[in-house]
Amino acid sequence: MYQSKYEWKVRRKTSDIPEALREKFKLDPLEQTILENRGFTTEADLEKIYHPKTYDAGRVHMMDKAVARIEAALEGDERILVYGDFDADGITSTVLLLSALRRKTDEDNVDFFIPNRIEDGYGPNQTIFEEIVVGQYDLVITVDNGVSGAREIGFLTSRGVDVIVVDHHAFGEDVPEVTILHPDHPDGEYPFKSLAGVGITYKLVQALGLDRKEDLGWVAIGTVADLVPMIDENKKLVTEGLKVLNDTPPAGVHTLLRSAGNDGYIDEETIAFGLAPRLNATGRLGEAEIAVELLLEEDMNLAYEQAVVVEDMNVERKQLVETIFGEADADIDAGNQINIVYREGWHPGVLGIVASKIVEKYGKPAIVLTLDGDIYRGSARSIEGVDLHGILAEHSNHHHRFGGHALALGVEVGAADIEAFKDELEQHMNGLELNLRPLKHIDYQIKQGNMSMKAFERFGRLKPFGQSFQSPVFLLSNENIGTIKQVGKDRSHIKLSMPKVGMDVIGFGFGHLINEVSTQDPISLVGTVNVNEFNQKRTLQMMLQDASVDSVQLIDMRSRTDQRFDMITQEDVFVIAEGREKKGENYYHYGEALPFTSKTVVLRDLPESVENLSYSLRDIHASKIIALFHQKEELFFTGIPKAEDISNVLQLMGKAEEGTIDLAKHAPALADRLGMKMKFLKMAIDIMTDLEIITLKDGIVYKGQEEENWKLADSRHYQKLKSQLEAERLLKMSSSSELKEYLRSLISN
Repeated sequence: MYQSKYEWKVRRKTSDIPEALREKFKLDPLEQTILENRGFTTEADLEKIYHPKTYDAGRVHMMDKAVARIEAALEGDERILVYGDFDADGITSTVLLLSALRRKTDEDNVDFFIPNRIEDGYGPNQTIFEEIVVGQYDLVITVDNGVSGAREIGFLTSRGVDVIVVDHHAFGEDVPEVTILHPDHPDGEYPFKSLAGVGITYKLVQALGLDRKEDLGWVAIGTVADLVPMIDENKKLVTEGLKVLNDTPPAGVHTLLRSAGNDGYIDEETIAFGLAPRLNATGRLGEAEIAVELLLEEDMNLAYEQAVVVEDMNVERKQLVETIFGEADADIDAGNQINIVYREGWHPGVLGIVASKIVEKYGKPAIVLTLDGDIYRGSARSIEGVDLHGILAEHSNHHHRFGGHALALGVEVGAADIEAFKDELEQHMNGLELNLRPLKHIDYQIKQGNMSMKAFERFGRLKPFGQSFQSPVFLLSNENIGTIKQVGKDRSHIKLSMPKVGMDVIGFGFGHLINEVSTQDPISLVGTVNVNEFNQKRTLQMMLQDASVDSVQLIDMRSRTDQRFDMITQEDVFVIAEGREKKGENYYHYGEALPFTSKTVVLRDLPESVENLSYSLRDIHASKIIALFHQKEELFFTGIPKAEDISNVLQLMGKAEEGTIDLAKHAPALADRLGMKMKFLKMAIDIMTDLEIITLKDGIVYKGQEEENWKLADSRHYQKLKSQLEAERLLKMSSSSELKEYLRSLISN
């Protein structure tokens, strides 16, 4: 048995798409099923997916005031500062607005600043404003930040500096008393509330009349990177932006992707897994301005030099994450329902990633903190269904400050309170007895014949995928494995073929499955599907996200080539031949009852009979059974004596002088006369002794009772040999699939 990391939840439709809409949008059954299961069933819903549109920038609340103030600044050659944020959304917002304004005024009139994540923190910073803004700039425009900086922005305005906030984050209790451009402004009526920071910045650029087609590339990068809902206007902006990035990619984007080894087609996954992590790496290490300069650079050679620097920073970020994750993982008690780890010296810029990796591994909320002076600061991540923000609000005795949302937030705890903070949350979460696992929503179950290449390719109409409209997740339920093998340099990945549905499966980081299943075993798999092109052949391929095996796993190690002893530990339950020495309390003879529940049961030796095996395996609950079936002597190829063989021995003995034979002298000749091997002759003599046809004393055989009175079936030794031969036939000579089927029948009886 192999438990999935996620709790799988198959989406179910609550309403149907009307036939008229199915015809209007030309939906095939696969598209229809996925859309209905996701709740997209009305015309308005489908329009946002298939025909998304943009909205008039003038509908953004206070846009007229923002445009008037900026135009006045441009006409008056005033000094303008674009104050950005250190993530990919903030970086692209900065590049977008900075480039637009510099097209309208002297380049020296417009500067940018991005706070250092480690030294300055997020958002408006009064110290920075005092040092570099007051007396230097007339207008500050915050992008992708600002709504939470009422006090700091109030300081600026009190010093005669005008401020425009361009942001998309949630409003707090205190709102800056300045012009605020926000898609979800409480006093506004903008039709789409979920623009990214770069999206609302683009609206400002549009309203100023400074927008260019090329700007949409920045919008696509920032929107995908910030994980905002990929529906409605965001979908339209990203779709158009991806066209720009593929047709005329900016020098910085082109060189950054090349330095990452990617020079193919750019889609939302290229941004999410290629561009965004590298842009974010600069901010995490406190040098986001390097990313801004890279994206602004138009000279390809200079851009490549800068891209190499960014790539090196991304490598450093990865190394930091792996080091800290390894240290944090060593401090985790897997029995807790929340993982809280803290140490001095961890880099604060990557703690959010580390927390996410811990959640990914254990499926439980995680809080990762590092010491900064007398305060532990860090990040928290949760799973769907667990509102960590709400839990911290209820248990606020031991933390100084926290902020964010249900699944991701920042946390600060005093060093003196850290142990009490940890104990209180652990006790609360453990007391709930939730047995937490994150959810994985499944869109569609693939069965034989219900998913063709043609139908799958129509999914291109649903792209780009992203938050709130993610790439469909598919299920293969209890399908038998055709082939399975580890792949990759370190064999940490897995490749399976699933012949019934005609699909291969690739699982990165799932190499351990080789120890859980083998060919012909049933397994359930969950993942996304893409098109694999190899040798001019296009096939569907699943990218594995999770796996589950409902039944006990039967591992066939009878052949020396299949033996992987690294799968066996000293703590496993060992079942050994009757009469063999037990080496510990976890050793059992065939015919003895095993523990009701066991993780791994090793069938080390061949049993004397299948009845004893059946008794030991009856009704056990094991995750894994490993079959070795070692045996000193095999009977299958030699066979066992029949009544005819016994009669032949007796007949020859009758010709011996006085009916006695000294086996030490004459056994080889006797075996040769009978056409038997010595091993076979010994079995015959043991049976005859058991039946008292002969007696054996000091190696000499003497005739016993009359021949006519014996029956072969009356010999216990014969019955034992017969049982052993049957055990060999069923357990040693069967195919792997036959053995597994037989063992499963014993377990279920």
